[in-house]
Amino acid sequence: MKNEKGIATWIVILLIAIVIVVAIYFSYYAKPMATVMMGGAEQAKPAIQRAERAKDTMDKVTHVTEDVSKKANEEPEKEK
Repeated sequence: MKNEKGIATWIVILLIAIVIVVAIYFSYYAKPMATVMMGGAEQAKPAIQRAERAKDTMDKVTHVTEDVSKKANEEPEKEK
């Protein structure tokens, strides 16, 4: 029984040590990681904006193409 209490004590000490290590890790490394990640997002903004403009342009082209094809399909029906 004495040996079981010793193991439980070591497990509790190990868990407390892990919590302390995790807290230290996040206090020192979490902010720099977030800065790097946000810096990457800032660099990607121009490319994202260009992609959005290209998508909008393609949507307009698709809409115009659909309108033209509808009109082209309606004209032969009117001639009959």
